[in-house]
Amino acid sequence: MEGWIKIHRKMLDNPVVCKDAEYLAVWMYLLLNASHDGYKACFKGEKITLHPGQLITGRKSIADKLSINESKVKRILQAFKNDQQIDQQPSNKNSLITILNWDEYQKSDQQNSQQMTSKRPASNQQVTTNKNVRMKECEKKDIESGAFHPPTADDVMGYCSEKGYRMDAERFVDFYEAKGWMVGKNKMKDWRAAVRNWARQDKQTSNVNPVKKNQFNNFHQREYDYKKLEEQLLGR
Repeated sequence: MEGWIKIHRKMLDNPVVCKDAEYLAVWMYLLLNASHDGYKACFKGEKITLHPGQLITGRKSIADKLSINESKVKRILQAFKNDQQIDQQPSNKNSLITILNWDEYQKSDQQNSQQMTSKRPASNQQVTTNKNVRMKECEKKDIESGAFHPPTADDVMGYCSEKGYRMDAERFVDFYEAKGWMVGKNKMKDWRAAVRNWARQDKQTSNVNPVKKNQFNNFHQREYDYKKLEEQLLGR
């Protein structure tokens, strides 16, 4: 299975999903294996259509994939159901699981992409609205079309991670949002180039004003007025 999904930071506030590492692993398994588009499947010996946010799986499959005890997988799925995170329809071999509120977090981007694509010239209508599109392909199409789409902090953070940059992504976005995404008197054309320039400037600044370190665990070196200390010790 290829493609990507959205992970909202609100997930960290969910005490059930984040109860422990195995709860989180099962939740991620469900998200990553859920359907993005309707397709035919067999459940309870009948042909059904899986809708976005649904998957057919079993406790044993999840346990084998994640190396988690099968009885715990059962408890985790029941906890998700009790917390109204999922709906579960069991059968003798497996279960049909529906991730509730899937559309709220996953489908919104697809709808926005369709609206943006409909406003472009006919020559640019090749952009797909399917969420199973690789990020590299999306970046390439944006550059080729000449269209500029302001990045989110997550976009910038992902690009910095890819390039190995250490910079504050939210500060970068806030700075250019305040300037209307202008570079001087011109509209920004490539935010990735702006990120590279920003990272270079940060590096140059840190090289010009290095922080003094001592030999003890890299603690910040304090600046002392030794003459004043001597006078205090001698009672002058």
